[in-house]
Amino acid sequence: MKKLKYSPDYTEKIRELKKYLDFQFGVDVRKKVIKEIGSQVRSLRENENFGISVRNMYGVDSECLCVFVGKNYVFYKIEPDCIYIVNIYNEKEDFMMDLFGIKTTSQETEDYWGE
Repeated sequence: MKKLKYSPDYTEKIRELKKYLDFQFGVDVRKKVIKEIGSQVRSLRENENFGISVRNMYGVDSECLCVFVGKNYVFYKIEPDCIYIVNIYNEKEDFMMDLFGIKTTSQETEDYWGE
């Protein structure tokens, strides 16, 4: 069974998610959501190919796989000695731009929202 290795980005995003959930919904909700995410991530040690290939799903040249858990996308890579957890994104975040530099909004949308 491979070990899990977490990127600094993932670790920071989990820390921020905990703060957000505590503030918005309280400790009980935070514990439930973080437990669900942690459980799913730990299960990758037993079934590393559980996630969906980013290459197959989005047509992006990437070795990443993705699992959707608790309104969040968790991206990871299978490496020879570990499973590397790359990052986590809320379903409302533009992970395509952040991870792969792919613009997913139209110019019209950006003009409208002033982005």
